[in-house]
Amino acid sequence: MICDGWWRLVRRVVPLVLTGCAVAQTPPPPASGASAPARDTETLHQRIREVVGDASCTSNAQCRTLPIGHKACGGPEGYLVWSSAGTSEGVLRGLVDQYNQARKRDVQQSGRVSDCSMMADPGARCDAGRCVPAGRASPAVM
Repeated sequence: MICDGWWRLVRRVVPLVLTGCAVAQTPPPPASGASAPARDTETLHQRIREVVGDASCTSNAQCRTLPIGHKACGGPEGYLVWSSAGTSEGVLRGLVDQYNQARKRDVQQSGRVSDCSMMADPGARCDAGRCVPAGRASPAVM
């Protein structure tokens, strides 16, 4: 089915943001027959999670979001919640840009389609010392 790859991604990354970016399970390693773009995407995804770390914060001002992923119709698959307190913004933005380009290539090469819905940025807030999505307008994906 065309959406299988997308659903696998969503199932892997939704827990990451919903739990404050720290306790999501590590994605399984790519199958031995996986294509190079899929491996690149997985590697970038893992690196982004390492850079974000536990997204610790002491105030709402430290909590931020970045659009992440690429839907077939355009726009992000979701939003990454992160903390400026312990994360280099330049490094993170560079990795997210690379990841977004890799996801765009994956989508284009696979011929996948999406629901074309627009994702609203949920914003972020500091809750119990960790950055979490602030709103419920759209789920944060990663």
